Amino acid sequence: MTSKRLMAVPITALLAWTCAAGAASVDELDQRLRVLEQQTDVYKEEIEDLTREKESKIRISGYVDAEYSRDSRPNVKPGFRMHHLSFFFKKQISSNWRFFSEVEYEDAPKFEGNGESQPAPAEGEIATDAEGKIFVEAVYIDYLPHPAANVRTGRFFTPAGIWSIDHYPPFVPTQRRPSHVRQIFPQVVDGMDFFGSIPVGKAFFGYDLYFGNGEGNTGKQDQNSTKAVGAKASLLLPFLDQLELGATAYDDRLNNDDEKFSWGTHARIRAGMFAFQAEYADAKIEPVAAATYHRRGYYGQLVVAPTDKWAVGYRYDYYDERSIAVRDEKTNSVFVNYRAHRDIVLKVEHHDIQDEDPAVGDYRQTILSIVYYLAD
Repeated sequence: MTSKRLMAVPITALLAWTCAAGAASVDELDQRLRVLEQQTDVYKEEIEDLTREKESKIRISGYVDAEYSRDSRPNVKPGFRMHHLSFFFKKQISSNWRFFSEVEYEDAPKFEGNGESQPAPAEGEIATDAEGKIFVEAVYIDYLPHPAANVRTGRFFTPAGIWSIDHYPPFVPTQRRPSHVRQIFPQVVDGMDFFGSIPVGKAFFGYDLYFGNGEGNTGKQDQNSTKAVGAKASLLLPFLDQLELGATAYDDRLNNDDEKFSWGTHARIRAGMFAFQAEYADAKIEPVAAATYHRRGYYGQLVVAPTDKWAVGYRYDYYDERSIAVRDEKTNSVFVNYRAHRDIVLKVEHHDIQDEDPAVGDYRQTILSIVYYLAD
């Protein structure tokens, strides 16, 4: 046997062993791959189960705030106020359906009946001993087929300006709101709202078209045959950190047959540590048996936030309740906010009010408050 043949024997054996080992490695890798695929399927099913379980639950959040207030008027005593305890109930029913409700308990309400020896209050009457207020501020269902066209049905905050929407104590710098807010436009609407956002180049156009029972009606029924109608339009422009301009209109026949038409404008600007917002609103009221008059109000507010924790600011607001009488109210406000925690805000605010109504007069008010956002 030649030397070449002798060398071929071990080489052939080595190749055979290598091929066998390689085949074994491929089988082992294939087996491991099948195990990983099985584990992935199990994890995917678990994630889907958790997602369905989460979506089936109602998420609960809200806020609570307490205040200490001092007032320069001799008939108003300093003291503490358990201002709000509000609960939000939210549920994403599906990708297109959403539920939201807010129930507010104001001034730590206490309600007591008449006792066993007295008859229960008749329908529409209240208990003889009642303090505070319980109010269903919002309860609605959204149908959201497309960002540009959505429908809201139920009770919702009137789409008007800025403060009416962003009014929650954790997100506004003062406990005292501008004087004209809720005096020109109603606080809530019971009805339907068609809303959406449409891209216009690099800007966004937002709109609300809504109708409802109108001001002064309860959630039970409409006390007149007409419906209030309203519209809000806003344009979010691609300048600075935020630049929003908008306008609102609202028409209603009140339950005493007075005609009311309200309109307003708003602007919001954010640039770095500076944030400015302003609103103007006017209501023309035509009574059935009296002279037409206007309610007017506006405010301008500047907030400076040099850090994530601190914010200071100033606001001037004006309100004229009745244009045919001397009832102007002017308020200068300064405030400081400190965010002690992501969900806790401490506020100090001072208001200098000049009221031309002789029954009220000029006075000053200082409020110290703590606000806790109940995150879900």
